[in-house]
Amino acid sequence: MNKLWLADFSDTMRIFTVIVVTEMMVVVYSLSFLSLDMVYLNQLAVLSLLAQLIAITLIIILSKVSHFLNRYTSYIGLLMLTIITIVLTSLYTQILAKVDHALGFELIENANLLNIKITLATLMTLMALLRYFYVQDQWAWQVKAHADAEINALQARIKPHFLYNSLNSIASLIAIDGSAAEKAVLNLSSLFRKAFSKKQNHVPLRKELEWVNEYLAIEKLRFADRLMFESSVDESLLEIAVPVLSLQPLIENAILHGIEPASEPGSVKLVITRDNHAMIITVSNPFHENHQSQGTGTAVENIKKRLKLSYGSQAQLNQKTENDLYITQMVLPL
Repeated sequence: MNKLWLADFSDTMRIFTVIVVTEMMVVVYSLSFLSLDMVYLNQLAVLSLLAQLIAITLIIILSKVSHFLNRYTSYIGLLMLTIITIVLTSLYTQILAKVDHALGFELIENANLLNIKITLATLMTLMALLRYFYVQDQWAWQVKAHADAEINALQARIKPHFLYNSLNSIASLIAIDGSAAEKAVLNLSSLFRKAFSKKQNHVPLRKELEWVNEYLAIEKLRFADRLMFESSVDESLLEIAVPVLSLQPLIENAILHGIEPASEPGSVKLVITRDNHAMIITVSNPFHENHQSQGTGTAVENIKKRLKLSYGSQAQLNQKTENDLYITQMVLPL
């Protein structure tokens, strides 16, 4: 479980939540002295100013010292946080009371009583928010852990699939060209050492393209001049993280269905571009209408599931035929 008891208060949405909740507490408290005159509005304005000053200052303090407080147990950390809150609310209340008295507004009748009320209200609101954000963080952590476990399971499933297909390619080379088969084994060994040496779910696009090129080197030995490969990649995207082994299976499918069943040369094209806040990955290959696919669709379905777990509905993987081409397009959010 995530052991951080103090949430991150630097998040924009959380700052907004604290400010809104603080103002709601002020409005609810103001109902105790509600009256239909300007005095009520003036007192409400003073309380709002005081509450928001305290809230904003606490947000700044918590953002700066959260790492320090998280080193301690929740009991010690909450005690330190309580002391900070009491000192802060007392300081602001006394300053505002003195300013009110000096200007002759007389909106604050009893500074000490107001100090006690504001301190208690601040502590109760802060503890409620801390609990809410803690539960929210734990829920998000559990969802992520579950998603990571599913991704790892899918990842473990696609690796044997990739190995099986690569070994099939090498096996077909043995009877044709022994030296080429030997070179392919070395390429496969290098590819596996890089791709599977570390447990990782996402890698930079640059590294994913390196694995694609090493896989193509294996297939080039088998298909020789029958396999042509073209690529166009927006270099500004090279360091963007993508799901590991998300491109290689698409290239593998393109070769399996576009190059292998044809006797004449064919071209596999890879185009990676940026479109607003998305990365568009397009793989195209010749479409053979009479070719019965021998594939099971495992790789594509695997990628779809991993995309959904990683990006939700923001990522897409679509396939279509167009002008004698079979086109696979993957859209990843940036």
